[in-house]
Amino acid sequence: MIYLLDTDTLVFMIRGLKSARRPARQRAEHLAQRCEKAWSSGHTIGLSAITVSELEFGARRSGNYEAEMAAYRKVEAPFAVYDYDIVQCPPHYGLIRHELEAKGMTIGAMDLLIAAHAMALDATLVSNNQAHSSRVADLKTENWLRT
Repeated sequence: MIYLLDTDTLVFMIRGLKSARRPARQRAEHLAQRCEKAWSSGHTIGLSAITVSELEFGARRSGNYEAEMAAYRKVEAPFAVYDYDIVQCPPHYGLIRHELEAKGMTIGAMDLLIAAHAMALDATLVSNNQAHSSRVADLKTENWLRT
């Protein structure tokens, strides 16, 4: 099985692991342990190229690009990174966006792309943002902060 971490989840882990605040650090450590559990069970945990792009933007916007990228690289190293496949992903994107707009339940552009990528990979999307991911029909999701 492939688990695809969304940007929200990965950023939460990155910030939490470098936080001095005990609750944030404990929750980030819980996420890291959940990743370890999945790996030890033979699953793959990955990141979409879309998430990697969002992290690059966030690091540049942070005002401390080098420190943010160092923190990202430290956490990102064990994850597989999946390219956004130009053949497999667009049909999922088009269908998801069409269905959500028809229902008046749109989600952010990056969330749409990541959801399409997860569906193209037949992956389970690990997301803290269940309000958005739950809108996408047939998208397998889990929230590892609640398990």
